[in-house]
Amino acid sequence: IFLLLFKKNMIQVDANPELLPPFQPIQAIDFGFQDDYVLEVATNSQYAIASASDKIIRLYDLTTLQLATTLKAQEKAINKIKVYNDQYLLSASADGTLLRWDLRTAQPIQTFRHDKPITTFDINCNDTMVVMGTGDFDLYGCPDILFYDTRQTAQFLSRFEESHNDDITEIQCHPTLPSHLITSSADGLVNYYDVTDFDEQEALISVVNAGSAVQKAGFFGPDCEYVYSLTGNETFLLHTLEGDLICDYGDVRQFDESIGYAIDCSYDKETQRFYLITGNIDGDVQLLHVNVNHVQHCQTLKAPGGHSDIVRAFHWNHSTQSILTGGEDGRMCAWQANL
Repeated sequence: IFLLLFKKNMIQVDANPELLPPFQPIQAIDFGFQDDYVLEVATNSQYAIASASDKIIRLYDLTTLQLATTLKAQEKAINKIKVYNDQYLLSASADGTLLRWDLRTAQPIQTFRHDKPITTFDINCNDTMVVMGTGDFDLYGCPDILFYDTRQTAQFLSRFEESHNDDITEIQCHPTLPSHLITSSADGLVNYYDVTDFDEQEALISVVNAGSAVQKAGFFGPDCEYVYSLTGNETFLLHTLEGDLICDYGDVRQFDESIGYAIDCSYDKETQRFYLITGNIDGDVQLLHVNVNHVQHCQTLKAPGGHSDIVRAFHWNHSTQSILTGGEDGRMCAWQANL
């Protein structure tokens, strides 16, 4: 057990290895890449899914982790994938397309198109609206936030052009409120909207300035009433949906010398526990439990059987206590808690 206190809001850092069961690597899949990375990982009830920088999405049987099929229809980098309603996979590409795949047939069934690279997206909780964000500011200028009706052959609904002035890095629709969403950007802002009427100025409810480019942001809490943000400077902040600061944890690398960067956060609805996931250049992944002004190191996912390079892709199924990770070593690793 270790204890550390540092000045940023007097954050207490210690260890609680009993909070989570130990995770063991059960299989590592080496894609045989020379220079390509595993970018994102996800699961549904049938597949473990990985997208890579070779523009191919691979579906593995969730039971055996044997390759089942591959998906390839987009010409440039796939910037985000998301499973929706177990049946569908959505993939966004720098070629300006967002595809909805039917995982039962492994075929695309819906296409959304734009003339700028799609960096991120989400689909709202009742599957009536897709929201997409664009990037590559140096080439295309200020980014767009685009809204499409999913029910009418990808009908265009609206475009927000003034909310951000750099690449859109994250979009998350609220899990229970169909017209509510957050966006984050390399401009350092996290915006919270209600787009009932698609009036850009009226829709903006609150704005958080994280102080530097936001890499990840998302809802958490029993009613998704809070927002986290992780920046390119490796700082970590929590806010209310109204934009009030809950806690500024500062640089996550101060928590422990083994931490090199933040990967993402994950919220367990059943236990109502909130976790920060971090990594380092050796491929280790740390799981940290987060409270206000208090961080507890719980577990480290570590070689042998793990990664040997930076991990950016992470998916945690809390109900089964299983984790998928993907790294710059061209590997996807499956981890299972020893319950």
